[in-house]
Amino acid sequence: MDHLPIFCQLRDRDCLLVGGGDVAERKARLLLDAGARLTVNARDYVPQFHVWADAGMLTLVAGDFQPALLDPCWLAIAATDDDAVNQRVSDEAEARRIFCNVVDAPKAASFIMPSIIDRSPLMVAVSSGGTSPVLARLLREKLEAMLPQHLGQVAHYAGQLRARVKKQFATMGERRRFWEKLFVNDRLAQSLANQDQKAVEDETEQLLNTPLDHRGEVVLVGAGPGTPDC
Repeated sequence: MDHLPIFCQLRDRDCLLVGGGDVAERKARLLLDAGARLTVNARDYVPQFHVWADAGMLTLVAGDFQPALLDPCWLAIAATDDDAVNQRVSDEAEARRIFCNVVDAPKAASFIMPSIIDRSPLMVAVSSGGTSPVLARLLREKLEAMLPQHLGQVAHYAGQLRARVKKQFATMGERRRFWEKLFVNDRLAQSLANQDQKAVEDETEQLLNTPLDHRGEVVLVGAGPGTPDC
């Protein structure tokens, strides 16, 4: 495993983005969505950065990269079109033990950005370790087509039910069977997607109060193909 896949909690934490072009804009959207307290350093910016700055969503620092901008940061991204500047950002971040992503240069980075499927709070990340980003994108597109938009709502609702489920079902096996029933319940998912609270509550009560299926397990043990006609 070349990289440890982790999900960072960046809400209200300082992050630095160096670069003000289209690529940097895409990275900024991800950091803002994650709730980061974002500073963006560049000589020039595409218009969207000024829109965000005017709305108080981030801070712009115009001019050349200054290493001191990294001092309060948890994470940095170098996204300029100048390889030398990107490498300097990476080196300065490394000296401060700050994780740094370098766009289009995974070997110069201490972390890489995966292709993301966002069904918040459910997140799926696909990465090729920087070796084949097109393959990662294609896999993400296939997975994204398979995963309904309402999965995030189902995951969020499950989080609200956890304490009740833990109280009602004594064993881990019972809880697991309940969650398996809930996550494949199309009526509940559709009611959540339609924001039909009454239907959601009714379906939940039915799931909670219907006896769980206590099926056992069958384990087949063998050491060969056996007799063909058996």
